[in-house]
Parts: sequence; C-alpha cells; structure tokens
Amino acid sequence: MTGPAGSPGSGPGDRGTGSRGTGSRGTGSGGPGAARIAEQRLVEFPRELRRAGIAVDTASGADFLAALVRLPPDDLQAFQRLARLTLVRRPEDFALFDAVFAAHFLGAAAPPRRNTSEDEEITEENQGLGSSAPALVADGGGGGRSASLEDGHGRRSFGGGEALETAELSRFAATLLAAMPTVPRRARRPAPRGDRLDLRRILKNARRTGGEPVRLSFTARPRRRRRLLLLVDVSGSLKEHTPRMLRVARAAVRSGVPAEAFTFATRLTRVTRALGRRDGEAALATLSAIVTDADGGTRIGASLTALLADPRHQALIRGAVVMVVSDGLERGDPDEMRRGTERLARLGHRLLWLSPLAESPDYRPRTRAMQAAAADIDLLDTSTTVAAFTRAAAALPALSRAPRGRALRTSTLEHHP
Repeated sequence: MTGPAGSPGSGPGDRGTGSRGTGSRGTGSGGPGAARIAEQRLVEFPRELRRAGIAVDTASGADFLAALVRLPPDDLQAFQRLARLTLVRRPEDFALFDAVFAAHFLGAAAPPRRNTSEDEEITEENQGLGSSAPALVADGGGGGRSASLEDGHGRRSFGGGEALETAELSRFAATLLAAMPTVPRRARRPAPRGDRLDLRRILKNARRTGGEPVRLSFTARPRRRRRLLLLVDVSGSLKEHTPRMLRVARAAVRSGVPAEAFTFATRLTRVTRALGRRDGEAALATLSAIVTDADGGTRIGASLTALLADPRHQALIRGAVVMVVSDGLERGDPDEMRRGTERLARLGHRLLWLSPLAESPDYRPRTRAMQAAAADIDLLDTSTTVAAFTRAAAALPALSRAPRGRALRTSTLEHHP
C-alpha cells in the first residue's frame, strides 16, 4: 500500500521511495532526517486535533505515542484506527478526526477550525469524563504532606501543572553552568603556563636552535566540570510539584553541565535521554510512557539501594554533585534510606536535598528517616520554585568550601566566605 514516507503504513521497501501527491508537507527521502520529520509529525498530530476543536488532553496524547511503541500498526488503516481509539472520546468527532488525519498525514485539504483557542487547557472536567477517569493513589492534595507504600501502575501526564517562565529555566541553566565546581583532569595537556616542564617539547624545540633550549614549554591538567546527578521524587505526595521538578531537571540536563537524571517513587528509572530531547513537550510525553510509578508510593531507601547496587551508576555518582528533590517522607525502612544517603554523601562531592517542606526558614526534619539522613546532607532547602533551584545552584561554590554534613541553607551560604 502507498502511504506517507516514514509513516506507520510504510513498509521497509517504502521508506526510501515514498511519495505523495500535490500538497504534500514532507519529502520521501529516507535516513535520520526523514525519521525526525516523521517523529515530529506524530507529536504534532494531537495538537492539530485540538486546533480543529477536538478535546484531546495531554494524557491521551501520551497514550497515543505509547500505543505506537507497544503495538506498531501494520498499515495506514490500522494506524488511523489506533489513533482514533486513543485520541477521540466522542463518536460525533469521528468525521472531523478523519478529515484532520487526512490533512495531516496525506496532504488533503485541512478542515475549517472551530472557534477554539489553540492554547485552551483540556481537562477531564470539560471533556465530561467525570468520575469515570481512573483513580490514582490518594496523595493528600499532592503538596508534599503525605505518602504511601502503594505502587502506581498507570501513566501520568507531566505536561500539566503551573506554567513556567522560560526565562527562569534559562537563568537556572546559566547559573548552574557557571557555578558547577570543577576538578583537574587526569591527562596533562600542553599549556602556556603550567606546573610541570614539558621536557619532550623542550628537547624537540632545542633541535631547531643548535641544541640550546631557548624556550621553555609546560604542561597542565585542564579542569572539567563535575557531574550533576539528579534524583527526582515523582511519588503521589509530590504530585503538584512533579511537572516543575521535571522541567528543572530537563533544563539541567540541557545546560551544558555533564548531568544524569533519575526518577523514583517505588522504583528507579533513568530518564537522562528522554529529558535531553530538544522538544520539551515531546520529552515530557516520553517520560509519561517510561515512568510507570508516578503518583504511587514512596520508597526512597529501596530506590537508593537500587541506584547504588549498579556499578555503572556508582561510577556516575563518584565525585558528582548529587541533588535529591524529594519531601523525604519515606514509608519504607528508615534505616535503608539512612544507609543510602550515607553512601551517596561518601561517593559524591556534595549532597543537596531540596524539599517542598523546607520552604520555611525554621524547617527541621521531623520524620525518623530524614532526621537520620540530615547528618549526611550538605544543603537542605526548598524546591517550591524555579528560583529556589537557581539559588541552590548559585550556592555551589560556597558549599564546596563549607564543612560537610551540616544541612546548611542557601541563605547561610550567601554569607559564607
């Protein structure tokens, strides 16, 4: 069958020679460029449906992308049925969906748009879902005040939540890049001014001057930035803060600092590659598909144990600035969490713990697990705003000079010599 290049209906023999009629939006060339174009068109399709007036929330968009990964359609008709099943909720929208599908993927004439704002937020209430939406684990309001041991087995859309200013995230990334502590590299390099003579270069240059060393050469160990290791709690007790924390994590991964990111609730998930994608909404949609324990219980100790048990992860931690973003409401074994934080602090350069509960300057850990872990934490502060992350990043140089295990606040480090 003939389908658009790179679409689910194109077989292996179609990819390099796919063609369209007049009005085609893409090209039939294969390779990585065509794959990126096809991927981008898939991500943009739910947006086109919303522009046409079909109510498609971000969770449905994530379900659509996840279904394509798990159940790749054999042809264009199967692809259209899968998209209709995951993206359309009302039978009366089927005809409009078919028209938008034909326009987006086949180059047909676009249907007229309804009087609907492109940026209108689609919620469960205005789609008439009511109580039929699947219930997640109770989270006590999602303000970092309660936690549970239950697993979350559904899919969470991370595209909602409070809108963040791009300027604030850019400011955080720039601050992090400038303030990240550095360490000398192991290998030496030629340098105009170094701490060791480069005898090989000196003798080589002396051959040009009759064997007399006229000019001295030096080597030095250039400095590199330390790695940042981010551990983001996505459990139900932090539900309302999760979108913000993940956007900050994405800004850190894309800041230019060597960074690795993990999420945890009841299990550990490495999300560095997903956060590194250029398209922010596509990155969050990918997270929705791979982070399967969001809004579930809180097992910090077990997640830290899993992180530290993998030798590859230990190599990422060694010498890194470790930033844990969590309320610390452990519902597992407090001793396991204490052992995990103790080893994180021992392997890493500095251990930062940012919690929404630490917004008050008078905050003191009250749970047994956090009280025990406080002895290994170097910085304990709030995570309720992007500005709080920026302040924590700006405090890194002073924190590197401060004594270990004091659970200092950023306000204290601002006056630290």
